[in-house]
Amino acid sequence: MAGPIVVSGMLADQLARELATGAEAGAVVVGGGIEPGGAEVAVHVVAGEPSDADSAYAAAAGALEVPVVLVQLWPQADWTPPFVLSPFVVECRAGEGFPVQEIAARIAEAVEHPDALVARVPVLRAAVERRLVRETVSRAALLGILGARSRSLVTLEQIGLLTRLRAVESGKEHDPRANAVIAASAIASGLAFRAAVHGRSGLGARVLGGAVAAAGTLVLARALSRLDL
Repeated sequence: MAGPIVVSGMLADQLARELATGAEAGAVVVGGGIEPGGAEVAVHVVAGEPSDADSAYAAAAGALEVPVVLVQLWPQADWTPPFVLSPFVVECRAGEGFPVQEIAARIAEAVEHPDALVARVPVLRAAVERRLVRETVSRAALLGILGARSRSLVTLEQIGLLTRLRAVESGKEHDPRANAVIAASAIASGLAFRAAVHGRSGLGARVLGGAVAAAGTLVLARALSRLDL
């Protein structure tokens, strides 16, 4: 099971409440300390220039391999960008409230196993789905460029994506009817892939193969969201 999201810094209680909407008990906690093997990700709110304490917090989390998402309140043009402390930074403008979906997107990027975390924190669902689709489309494109021998791998990538998306959306992983539809859809996409590149060769065929594999994967992901499975 995924560990909790630990929220700290200014207005941490407010942000934690917003992230915890619909979440399991204990999935989002407020606390300044990061324990070994504890937090899945740390969300730290910084007001103004990052202080020595903020830097120490990020360093301590990094030493424990806990990714840190920094939320910078009311950033000013002459402040030092906090990207030196973490690559996952969200700016929060005065009077606009916390951009929860943008913070969710950075959390989804930062964690190693987003599927497990979204099962506990539903606010992350849309961001995790976008990450899964983006990564699978990229892999499918690379496999498509490799040519005919990779077509079965593209199909496996698509089946894996659709299965993970369905689990993220519904929390259900095993349903014979749904799994059959997913497999059939991916196989049909593979047939379309073969038809599109049939008889072609050379660099143009490889580029086309990558484009078709990526587009087919994206179409399947969008189609799944419209099906009641």
